[in-house]
Amino acid sequence: MTIYRYDLQTQAVYSELVERLQLAEIQELAEQEGSFVRRLVKGNPYWYLRRRIGTRINERYVGAETPQLLDQIETLKAQSTEAKGAAKGRRDLIRKLRSDGYLMTDRRIGRVIEELARAGVFRLNGVLVGTHAFRCYSALLGIRLQHEFADTGDVDIAKDSSISLGIHESTDPTIGDALAKAERFVEIPDLNPKNPSTGWQTTDQALRVDVLTPLTGKPREGFVELPAFGAHATALRFLDFLLVETVRAAVLTGSGVLVRIPTPERYALHKLIVAQRRAATSRDKSKKDIAQAETLIEALLEDRPDDLLDAWSDLLGRGKKWKTEAMKSVRVLPERFRDVLTGKVELNP
Repeated sequence: MTIYRYDLQTQAVYSELVERLQLAEIQELAEQEGSFVRRLVKGNPYWYLRRRIGTRINERYVGAETPQLLDQIETLKAQSTEAKGAAKGRRDLIRKLRSDGYLMTDRRIGRVIEELARAGVFRLNGVLVGTHAFRCYSALLGIRLQHEFADTGDVDIAKDSSISLGIHESTDPTIGDALAKAERFVEIPDLNPKNPSTGWQTTDQALRVDVLTPLTGKPREGFVELPAFGAHATALRFLDFLLVETVRAAVLTGSGVLVRIPTPERYALHKLIVAQRRAATSRDKSKKDIAQAETLIEALLEDRPDDLLDAWSDLLGRGKKWKTEAMKSVRVLPERFRDVLTGKVELNP
């Protein structure tokens, strides 16, 4: 498999787009006339926007403390940016990326993801997973993707309910109401009518949105309530590995949509397991899983092999079942990938 890369200049354009989207996200919170406050949660620093509503104090989560976030907060304190002008500037960047062949998201799906972002899903640690996350890696890694591996009408959102933000904040509105702003969605009923729905689809069945969460420990019911989203989620094995480390990324549609996705190395290795968990009737999806994993592994071995091998070590350390499922897929990978992941070949430092 040959990896085709975008030039460094356009990769810089994408990086600037993500930075502008992050600034816009914080600015939208700040425009509600609040003040930024720093709090420690389990010893880790996080930032929140505090504002007074009547006699009540309201706090909204901004993000974990990073040098970039601190710079953005200082920028907002020092100046005010016209929202419409900022959106036009981001559209100009996206037009540049489109002209250079970057993978765009069609407007219909883009509206769905945009409403989820506007409700606060990704700010509150919701993670875009599945093929729409895979599409984001094209720009994130600066590589061209084959369209047949990157097309879907399914939007999957995951959240680890065990991760606390140190504040009881919810999306506004709920996921279901946010989707209604984009299109006419209906809930997908569970096979057991006593169980809550964990997904929605459009009336023409062209688009589908599912909410997922990790299933850990002893088997339990196949759904979990996520109060922060005003929704229930389907609980899945092995999903926790995917959500350990995430990055912010841009969905290329309109003026851009800021989302949160798994790191590419975790996405690639998780796909090795997912491919083996598919039903026998889903062989085409399994082939797509392997193809996505191969694409990312190829790029990661060139650009950030240590990240890939660290994540691989984490996966193998999670137990026999994890290793068994992953190795089934490793056996069908190209030989050079197999040799690296099985330790037959050591990468040059």
